[in-house]
Order: sequence, then C-alpha cells, then structure tokens
Amino acid sequence: MVDPAALLVCAATARELAAAAPALVPEPERLAELRPVPARLKDRPALLCVTGVGPVNAALAMGFCFGLTSRGDGAGPETGSAGLRIGAVLNVGLAGAFDLRETPLRALCAVREEIWPEYGLNDGVTVTARAFSFPLWSRNDGAPGDVHDRLPLAETAQVARRGAAPEAFLPRRSLTVAGVSASFARARDLANRYRAELENMEGFAVAYACARAGVPCVEIRAVSNKVGPRAPEEKDFPGALAALGGVLPALGLA
Repeated sequence: MVDPAALLVCAATARELAAAAPALVPEPERLAELRPVPARLKDRPALLCVTGVGPVNAALAMGFCFGLTSRGDGAGPETGSAGLRIGAVLNVGLAGAFDLRETPLRALCAVREEIWPEYGLNDGVTVTARAFSFPLWSRNDGAPGDVHDRLPLAETAQVARRGAAPEAFLPRRSLTVAGVSASFARARDLANRYRAELENMEGFAVAYACARAGVPCVEIRAVSNKVGPRAPEEKDFPGALAALGGVLPALGLA
C-alpha cells in the first residue's frame, strides 16, 4: 500500500504536468483525466492528476481524487490508490498576468489568494458575491467566516522540504474564470475590481475542493501571457512550460 500521506500534484493538462514533473511523466499522452497515478517525489509518496481545463473539470477531478483515496473499499486497484490519504495538494500550471511589468513572462508565482469573480449577484455590469443571499459555503471546519468568492491558499512551506527555495516564487493574487478574458475592457475591469495579478481557469475550484476536504492547497503558476489581447512579444507558452520545471526543485521535492 502507498504511504497514506501523499502529495497530490495536479495540473489542467498533461503538458503542464509533464513540464512540472518530467521525470515522473515520461509519456504525458498516456495520462487520462481524472485518474490519479501513483508516483514518488524524493522521500514523499505522490499522486499525479490531470484535472482537465476549466473550473468544472477541476472540481470534478478533485472530487474524484478525494473520493477515490478516502473510500478504502478496493475501488482503486487501477491506480493503486485504495486506502490512500491525500495530505496536501500542489496545483501547478500556466496563468496570464494583468501587468507584465509587475509580473513578467516565465515568472513562477505562488498564489496566496484565489478569487471567483463569477459567483454572486450579476446586475448586468458587475458580479457582487456578498449581495447574493447564499454563500458558496457556510464553513463548518473551524475557520472564520463563510466562503463567498475568495479563498486563501496555503504557504509553500506546507509542501516544501528541507533545502527549498521559496524566494523563487512571487507572491500573487489570482482569479479563476470559465471564460478567458479576450478584451482590454474585461481585463482592465477584473484587475481593477479584484486587485488580482493573475488569471487562470482552475485555481479556485482546486482550492475550494481542498478547503472542503480540510487539506492544504499550494498553487504555483508560470506566467505564459498577458491577460486580454496581446502582441506576439506578450506571450511565451513554451518558455512558461519550461519554467514549470523549476517548481519541484524550488520546493525541495526533486
């Protein structure tokens, strides 16, 4: 049986997961969404999971992983994960930055807060979470306050090992969207309204699933592009994927 305190490393796509853990994912095309694959990071057991793109896929994948690893009923022989407990989650991937002068291309960012700007009361111009009668979650885990549209994330120390270099990561706030911002007006409005530096498509869903499960969630993003319309020099997807290769070494996990 795999050690019951494993680190779940997840990414939206197999390419991102392979870029972050190349030694563990030699054949990314063989990874299937939702199915966690056992692995080992130095002295720590791990699971690798491709969540799929977007908040719905990410929430579904995390629910599947937490359900599979907590049932202990023999339901996971194909992954070897029956009876396994996830001790922490490391979510890795690419993100857009609202201001490339402040958060440049290929920079590695540790997300300190995730925001979901699409939950709440929509008046046709803005969405206000706290104007809506129902919080996303009335917490029962001892943490203060209900969850509306914001979630704090764990510090990198929650998953790092001795020899880690957390200074490699820029602390940033990120928001999660189902529709990528493709206009100057939308990008400007989101940046001004939420004071976010990054935009991604899965972070809030992963962090929310972890909060509901009582598991620390660390999120590291490599900047691949400017949010909104961009010139050719304002994007570098291959460079950002290559930068993801520095995540595990910086955390002392590779």
